[in-house]
Amino acid sequence: MQSMTGYGRSDVHDDRLALTIEAKSVNHRYLDVAWHYPRTYAPLEARMKQLVSQHFARGRIDIRITLGENGDASRTVTPDYALAQQYYEALRELQHRLGAPGTVDMSLLMGLRDVLKVSENAPADVEADWPLIAEGLAAALAALKAMRLQEGAFLRGDLSARMQAVAQQVALIRQRLPKMLTDYLQRLEQRLKEWFERVALDAARLAQEAVLFAERGDVTEELTRLEAHLQAMQTLLASGETVGRKVDFLVQEMRREIETIAAKANDLTISHCVVEIKSELERCREQIQNIE
Repeated sequence: MQSMTGYGRSDVHDDRLALTIEAKSVNHRYLDVAWHYPRTYAPLEARMKQLVSQHFARGRIDIRITLGENGDASRTVTPDYALAQQYYEALRELQHRLGAPGTVDMSLLMGLRDVLKVSENAPADVEADWPLIAEGLAAALAALKAMRLQEGAFLRGDLSARMQAVAQQVALIRQRLPKMLTDYLQRLEQRLKEWFERVALDAARLAQEAVLFAERGDVTEELTRLEAHLQAMQTLLASGETVGRKVDFLVQEMRREIETIAAKANDLTISHCVVEIKSELERCREQIQNIE
């Protein structure tokens, strides 16, 4: 199991090129990769995407490739002589017409827009750079995956513990069902005696009421499905697959079954169990949003 949150970085270089590659991911319904790299490497994007898809199936992943100060990747400062000449002549003409004091010197010209241009030298051959880029990207993705797996192990443990807590509450509900019917009959009989102290109770009528109550409050099927969902959840958590969507679906199904149980079972003890289960499922739902 992997989380969809993590960070990885690599620094690689050879005798002509140095690269820093960072990969950062957050949760997303699908695999969505955002790239930040020198325009020269645009022809390599398809190959880089293929590397990412080999590691991940879901998540918003931002990948940034930065050129270092090495060989052809160093920065170059280039003066624009023609533009500087135009600036100089325009300033001299402006000074002459205004009769303004002062001089037009280098410090003034260097501060004018676009006189000096700073640029990073693009690598001469992107195909020659690809092996180093692939190496650095693979290392950054591996570091990202290691962090996602580490957090995924924590999420697996947390979800497994919460499923065990839900299973305990389900067991309590199943144990409570026979007693729920008995308690209902006792309450019904007591109320009838209080209302009709001088009238004999009709045993057949009581039995009929008991049958109706048992039918209305029968949650056996819901409990059976809920237990099946719990078993399927534990199987998913133990698997090595991408399970985020499946786990999310199972939690939704559990929520549906427990809502039905809450509507059917007219019992205080079962109501308390339902509240505990809903609380655990809500915490699970929050965690599941970050599972790949």
